[in-house]
Amino acid sequence: MEIFETRKLITFTTPELDENAMGTQKEMWKIRVNNTIKREELLEANLEALYEVVMSICEPVMKDQICNHEEYEEINNKQDTLGLLKIIKKTMYSNGEDDTHFGYNHVIAITNYYRVQQERYQSLQEYRDQFVAYRKVCEQLGIKVGASDNGGDNMLNRMKITNPTQQQKDDAEKKAIEEHHAILFIIGADKYKYGELIEDMKNDVIRKKDPFPKTIAEASHLLSKWTNNYGRKYNNGKSDLNDGMAFATVTEEKKRKRRQK
Repeated sequence: MEIFETRKLITFTTPELDENAMGTQKEMWKIRVNNTIKREELLEANLEALYEVVMSICEPVMKDQICNHEEYEEINNKQDTLGLLKIIKKTMYSNGEDDTHFGYNHVIAITNYYRVQQERYQSLQEYRDQFVAYRKVCEQLGIKVGASDNGGDNMLNRMKITNPTQQQKDDAEKKAIEEHHAILFIIGADKYKYGELIEDMKNDVIRKKDPFPKTIAEASHLLSKWTNNYGRKYNNGKSDLNDGMAFATVTEEKKRKRRQK
């Protein structure tokens, strides 16, 4: 999803020549101008190449939607990569529609976001990328996930700020929203790997403690460092009780074989 983030067009500023420049300075100016021209030409060539690459990795359904877009002909003639990405972005986030399915798109985006779960063998980085991608879909649709009337006030109370400035209010609201996302990220983590950690955090909430990370970065770092009682990232479904039963079973089997001899 990273390729569909908001991008700005790169521009180059032509070096200016001082009217009182000496010989060496003029030569340096010529070199800078030539380098600027080369960089512009390289950028243009790269953007045209990128246009073909982006089109080549689009699925057939996406290509059909792109080609039927009202701006496609102009964008295609110019090989406008940024314009192409805008069409793809709009199609991904709104099913290619402007207002017709506005409510439906919102419901689906929110539902997908709150249901995202780390799969059994999905890496933490893959889970984080997926989680952030669903969040960005909501943001692109103008959905303020995690925002509430009392979230900022609650954060100010926890920070023990009694007479906040407007800046402090805004910062507190942002922190409350980020905490919301971080908690959701933790709860959606693989229960097989992090179940014990998540249960401990839930129990800490009952004890009036504040166990959850405040940002996605903090939550991801915590999960990456978590090790269970078995000295590794997860225990393959084994427990102390299972290990004991396995040991007893093997021992009995050995005794049975000895008696048979």
